[in-house]
Amino acid sequence: MNDRRTRQFLLYGVLAIGFLLPVVSSVGVLLGWFRLHTATQGRLLLRVIFQVAGLLSLYFALRYQGRKLKDIGFGIEPRLREIGHAFALFFGVLFLSVVLYFVLSSFIPGLRGALHTTYDSAALFGIRVGFLTLLWVILNPFHEELLVRAFLMTEMIGLYRSTLLAVIVSVSLQTSYHLYQGLPAALSHIPTFLVFSLYYVRTHRIVPVILAHLLLDLSALAVYATHH
Repeated sequence: MNDRRTRQFLLYGVLAIGFLLPVVSSVGVLLGWFRLHTATQGRLLLRVIFQVAGLLSLYFALRYQGRKLKDIGFGIEPRLREIGHAFALFFGVLFLSVVLYFVLSSFIPGLRGALHTTYDSAALFGIRVGFLTLLWVILNPFHEELLVRAFLMTEMIGLYRSTLLAVIVSVSLQTSYHLYQGLPAALSHIPTFLVFSLYYVRTHRIVPVILAHLLLDLSALAVYATHH
C-alpha cells in the first residue's frame, strides 16, 4: 500500500475499533432496536477494556507511522495557561449545551416524541458509583478526544486538505454515538463538539479539550452520585 492508502487504512481502522460498536448500539437504542441496561460491574469493566483497546490501536497506528502522541497535539509538558483554557471551554460549552437542549425540547415538538429516548443515567454509571465507574469516566475523555478529535482531524486534514470536512466528520461521529441519550440531548452536545473542534484547529493542542471534557464528565457523575 502507498502512504496515502496506508494512512487511510490506519485512520478508518482506529475509528472502527474505537467507535463502530458505540455508533451501532447508540443508533439502535434511538430507533428502538436495543434497550439500555443498568451498567453492572461487568459492563463497566468491558467499557474500560474497550477504551484501552481504542487507545492502544491509536498508539500502534502512530508508532507504525513513526509518529508520537505529541504529533497530534498531546504534549505532557506543563502549560499552565491551558488549564485556564480548559475551564473556559468547560463553562462555555456547558452554557451552550444547556441552552440548546431546552430550545430543542421546548420548541420542536417532534423531538419530544418518539425520537426522545427515555434515558436513565444508571445505564452510564451503574446503581452504585465505584472504582470502575470512576476509572471509566476518567478514561473516556482521553479515548474520545484523542481518537475522534486529535487523530481523526489531523488525518482528515492531512489526507483531504479540508479543515471544514475534518470538523464536520469529527462532530458528526461524536454526535452519532450519543444518540442513545435521545435526539434532543444528542443534538445539544453539538456546540460542545464544535467548540472543541474549532479550538483544536486553532491551537493543535488537545490537552485542554481533554481536561474540559473530563470536567463535564466528572460533573455529570457528581450530580448523579448526589442524587443516588
